[in-house]
Amino acid sequence: MVEAVRQRQERLLALLDERGELDVPSLVRELNASEATLRRDLAALEEAGQLVRTFGGARSLGASSLVGRTFGEKRRRMRKEKEAIGRSAACMVEPGMVVALDSGTTVWRIAACLRDIPDLKIITTAMAAVEELGPSGKHSVLLAGGTFRLKNLDFAGPSTIAQLGTVRADIAFVGADSFVPGRGAFSVDETSAALAAALARCADHRVLVMDHSKFGASGSHLILAPAEIDCLITDSGLAAPLRSRIEEDPYKVILAD
Repeated sequence: MVEAVRQRQERLLALLDERGELDVPSLVRELNASEATLRRDLAALEEAGQLVRTFGGARSLGASSLVGRTFGEKRRRMRKEKEAIGRSAACMVEPGMVVALDSGTTVWRIAACLRDIPDLKIITTAMAAVEELGPSGKHSVLLAGGTFRLKNLDFAGPSTIAQLGTVRADIAFVGADSFVPGRGAFSVDETSAALAAALARCADHRVLVMDHSKFGASGSHLILAPAEIDCLITDSGLAAPLRSRIEEDPYKVILAD
């Protein structure tokens, strides 16, 4: 039994190395295994750092994906929470909408959940969002350029902010490094804070997304004050006292399960 599992997982990884990315139905056909079995394989291989799971399948960690190599480890932290947030966020998006996407691993998971919603126009500064949504052919993607930041896999700086000032979105999904109830969302650096704030300002509806570990984390540069946030999506792991505290602020709160 153990040998059969090992062989199947080796074949799975070989398929991903060959094709880059596959969905679960394709893996079922290729490997002649059940969907439940393959989802267990994908979870085990991601935990071992051998692939990146996507919404509905998996992607190779090969050298072809800069996003996979850079964000792979970050994505494994709070993975279930970020994917739950991504699904909740996607429920707010309808076909034909203009959607602004910040950088960061939580918003990356939102991008993955948007792939099957047709006719979206995406405004972003993030390479991860482009990698998720560009190849599908279902969406128009506007990438605001500027100075490339390898650590964040995004573009930033005055020219980027100027471009964001010329566009309009129906909804923006913005991440943050920390959140303080009553005070708002913060970033650890001034450039990231200014970039996220500019992206939020271009949208009619502003949605802050972050897992529960960001509450009380470090961050000193304000992105959005409570009055500037329309909705906060976090996960159900948020402690009860914090749940009560954020409910006193003026935005809607969604706890993704």
